[in-house]
Amino acid sequence: MKKIGMTTAKVLALLILFACSKDKVDNGGFDQYPSAIQGTIYYDWATEGILKMSLPDGTGGSFIPDDSKLNSFDISRDGKWKLTAVNASTLGQYDVRFTISDMNTGSIAEEFIYNSPAGNSYCKGYLSPDNSLILVTSNDYQDGITILKRNGEFVTRIVDVNGERLEMNEARVWLPGNNLVITHKNYIIKLAPPYNSGTLIKEMNYQDWGKLNVNQAGTQFALNIGNHVYTMDANGGNLKQVTTSNFKESVPEFSPDGKYLLIGTYYRSTGTLGYLWDLKIIPNDGKQYNVGPDSNNSPGVIPVIWKNKERIESGGGQMLWR
Repeated sequence: MKKIGMTTAKVLALLILFACSKDKVDNGGFDQYPSAIQGTIYYDWATEGILKMSLPDGTGGSFIPDDSKLNSFDISRDGKWKLTAVNASTLGQYDVRFTISDMNTGSIAEEFIYNSPAGNSYCKGYLSPDNSLILVTSNDYQDGITILKRNGEFVTRIVDVNGERLEMNEARVWLPGNNLVITHKNYIIKLAPPYNSGTLIKEMNYQDWGKLNVNQAGTQFALNIGNHVYTMDANGGNLKQVTTSNFKESVPEFSPDGKYLLIGTYYRSTGTLGYLWDLKIIPNDGKQYNVGPDSNNSPGVIPVIWKNKERIESGGGQMLWR
């Protein structure tokens, strides 16, 4: 496979809103989720903050109250830890507070202040699969990708690929073994520790593609190409379209066991940089499912609806399934 040289900012000379209404829907004739659907869905909705819904019972509630200073949240793959990144800046000081806390007790295991190279207070963090590292990104291309130990100790920074600066809105996701997958330009690239070189997985010859995500086993990707969601093997093969409608689908998220996909359906703009979508679940079996905003969905499509309610849930920010 093609090797790609990476550089860090310090060491290596580098290769590397919302519409506040929810539509009443036909729930397909079921009054509960199939027992095979397990885990908890976390999603950001308007002024309600981060909500959580346990499956298959369809119950839950508030997870993180609405907070304009919350940059991001993450849940460890084993469900034991919560990571939050909060804008803690003051006049002339662009601080971001990272906190790792116990999901059961709320007790803080690690907490530190991070300052990005660009002086950016909108930094986000994501836990590595073994919970030992944090991947930090921001909305400023000058910050690149920063890897920290869970106590905040600096590990490395990736700022470009073959001399080309990393861009905003490119994917950066963890793989097992603390490997990374990133998207850059028309490429999907895998990086292994110590993150000073990369391997080309696939060149994507599409004008509109992105929102790449990976299953917990690290064997399969999901992403949008054009208006629909596709899956493919982690080696870049077996590309399949798995959603269709007269609208757009995006932001796919795998179930913990990889057997289902949470899809942002009827994906639409709500204004400058804002997007809104309806949540639906489909089997991850390689088949194509109609997930449009009507009652003519394919058999097997499951709208995300709270128990004892009849309106499909909407999202407009982060979504996780743990």
